[in-house]
Amino acid sequence: MYTTFCVSRETADRFIKLFVNRRAYGMQAAHPLPNGSVPYYLARDWQTKKPKPLDADVARMHLNGDITINLYAINPETQRSKWVAIDADFDGAVEALFQLQWELKQDGVEAALEQSRRGGHLWIFADTPLLAAECRIYIYNLALRLGVPVKGGGLNDGIEVFPRQDRIEDGEYGSAIRAPLGVHRKTNQRYWFYEAALTPEAQLDYLDSLKKPTEAELRTFIHGMTLPEAYRPVVAQPYIPPASSTLHTEFQILDYVRATRKDSRNWWARCPSCAQAGHDRSGDNLAIQIRNPRLYRCWAGCTKEEIRAALGQPIRRKVAV
Repeated sequence: MYTTFCVSRETADRFIKLFVNRRAYGMQAAHPLPNGSVPYYLARDWQTKKPKPLDADVARMHLNGDITINLYAINPETQRSKWVAIDADFDGAVEALFQLQWELKQDGVEAALEQSRRGGHLWIFADTPLLAAECRIYIYNLALRLGVPVKGGGLNDGIEVFPRQDRIEDGEYGSAIRAPLGVHRKTNQRYWFYEAALTPEAQLDYLDSLKKPTEAELRTFIHGMTLPEAYRPVVAQPYIPPASSTLHTEFQILDYVRATRKDSRNWWARCPSCAQAGHDRSGDNLAIQIRNPRLYRCWAGCTKEEIRAALGQPIRRKVAV
């Protein structure tokens, strides 16, 4: 069982100054779903449906252990991030993170290693918010030079770098990562940074003491570099349904649900099956792939058959003759 705290507003403000680059945030479900996952949901006002702002009260509840939040790296107004987080959860993950930490130190970059459920997270904090695209160039080239596997580019296992996008459009959120110093609801444990005592105040003292790279230093590190070709973002092509000569038009889920938000890969909407059962109050259990809207998934575990049935559009099955 985790230890609870009662942190001050000053401690919450220190957490915000260090970690929060965008006021939108997600909240982790309090209990696992039937499939064992403990998903995050974009925090919204129940009446206006607009994202709630991450303020000192939210930060205090996270640090105290009352709720668990995640953080979005990129601010779409600037395309910048306050930090880079390197997530590793494969065999040999911690050793790879120690290798990256040591190599970063040779550049004068002090990175903090955080425990995680299956490996670790290595955090780099910036003196001022840095362009996400330039942060990614630095870390991807450094990892590949060291032989540290990077997820994507043909590899299923490897580090994941947050921010995971070079830029995001207005109204998008990009990828989020669990905020440090809180409680992971799947294990009911806190995962701390290695080099400090196990209280929020001591952890923040340690993180504040780290030397933080400037924009000028970062540009010196990446001079002449680009993002490796295998990891450059794929330009999404809109899905064009095939011409059909049958009497039935192709089913399109977006004809029946209203998207509440989108990120770089998916539209998000209320799951009809969840709604029928009185669930999905946040209205974003259903992910619909932007690139191909025929592909959709309920993160609460509803099947396509259940979703289609809830819409009154059951899946037609071919009858064997």
